[in-house]
Amino acid sequence: MTIEKNHFELTQLIISQKNLRHLKDMEPGKTKSTSFPRDTLEQAQIVKTGWEEVGKKLTVPNLSVDGFESKLHEAQQYVEKAQLLKVQRAKAIQERNDYLSELWDLTKRVRNAAKATFGDYSQELELLINNQKSE
Repeated sequence: MTIEKNHFELTQLIISQKNLRHLKDMEPGKTKSTSFPRDTLEQAQIVKTGWEEVGKKLTVPNLSVDGFESKLHEAQQYVEKAQLLKVQRAKAIQERNDYLSELWDLTKRVRNAAKATFGDYSQELELLINNQKSE
């Protein structure tokens, strides 16, 4: 009887862990990813071309060649949009890094100038480093 009870408790634990993972995946701003081949667009293009050649001999419930072609076109547009956003993101990250690097160099330059002007342990340098002791 204890084996059955332990099995039941283990099963409940596994189910609760799966539910927690599912809830975590559904956080706002996150979408659940789906699986599809990398060459989905190419495969869909082959299917469309073949379906056009086969013609009316092939019927798919609730789907026509035109409907399939429309979905293919929409998917192509979203792929292009994603690629453009990827390039824009990379450019924005590079620009951010360039500006932060330049700002960091200037920050070090000002601190070094203060160190040279006022000394290593001066109050003025402490103001620039923010190492003041709490009163």
